[in-house]
Amino acid sequence: MKLHDTKKRTASKPAAPPTPVPSEPPLPHERDESSRMTGGVPSKVVQQGARDLNRGLEDTSRSPEADRAYKKLKK
Repeated sequence: MKLHDTKKRTASKPAAPPTPVPSEPPLPHERDESSRMTGGVPSKVVQQGARDLNRGLEDTSRSPEADRAYKKLKK
């Protein structure tokens, strides 16, 4: 006849699922959208842009012209 084990067994917590490790690095737009990239501190370029807009300076990028040229070439 076998005797039962009288030691108390402690219920162990199930292990937390492992944090998924991405198989590929994040894409540029995913990195840019991450709030961890700057540690909450705006870059000097962003701060300068905000000051320029507050002073009333206009955006001088060529984005509208480039967009029109791109759309024209895609047709």
